[in-house]
Amino acid sequence: MPRRPKLGQHFLVSESTARRIAELVPQGAAVVEIGPGHGALTGFVLERAKEYVGVELDAWLADRLEKRYGNLDNFRLVGADFLRFEPPPELGDGLALVGNIPYAVSSKIVQRASAEPRYRRAALMFQLEFAERLTAGVDDGSYGSLSVYTAYHWETRIAIRVSRKKFRPEPRVDSAVVEFKRHSGPPVDVSEPGAMFALVRACFTRRRKQLGNAAVGGLGIERDVWLAALEAAGIERTRRAQELNLEDFARLYGRLEEARFGSR
Repeated sequence: MPRRPKLGQHFLVSESTARRIAELVPQGAAVVEIGPGHGALTGFVLERAKEYVGVELDAWLADRLEKRYGNLDNFRLVGADFLRFEPPPELGDGLALVGNIPYAVSSKIVQRASAEPRYRRAALMFQLEFAERLTAGVDDGSYGSLSVYTAYHWETRIAIRVSRKKFRPEPRVDSAVVEFKRHSGPPVDVSEPGAMFALVRACFTRRRKQLGNAAVGGLGIERDVWLAALEAAGIERTRRAQELNLEDFARLYGRLEEARFGSR
């Protein structure tokens, strides 16, 4: 008898959608599935995967998956939280990720996947609004610090839009599958990406505010240094954060670094 899902769990029940998601996984790849749940995606992914590891925290669901797929040579299940999961060395590099991601942990999942360079491809389903933020470009209404962070690590696109009617229980919003392809190397050269992303977040704190008046004092940047860096980077004070792309932010960060080290 099915259990009542935990808060935030919405299970995909459309086989046609599950097959389309699985087709985004490269044939013969080693695949990690985040929270396989009832296994809606799992069977289709196993048809394409050379090796498969499902990371499922719910012991009851894990037991059901073991009974269903445990006899397959390429199937393995790990009872763990993906945010603390380290892919086994024997899986090699070039790993693919799949999963239907709960909204509450969407940002953390993206950060965890981005921080592990062995994940080279991914097909992850999010609430539509979050997917639009991930893939947004400059001047798009959904564009923000998450968009810049993602663009540093991945080439992304919305591959499949999924109606809320294809889940049980039915959520209040539609979803979308984002396809990720990791860049072969960083698209911009920055000495400390983490520090650059902190700058990006600070600039987007008041996204409609002109950059000349941006609240960056919390980063320890003096106003005259900030204005000089904007000028040196060729960025007008009247521009706003949502008008800057990844390259603009990297250039601005570089000028701030030059000012910081030049003052020593």
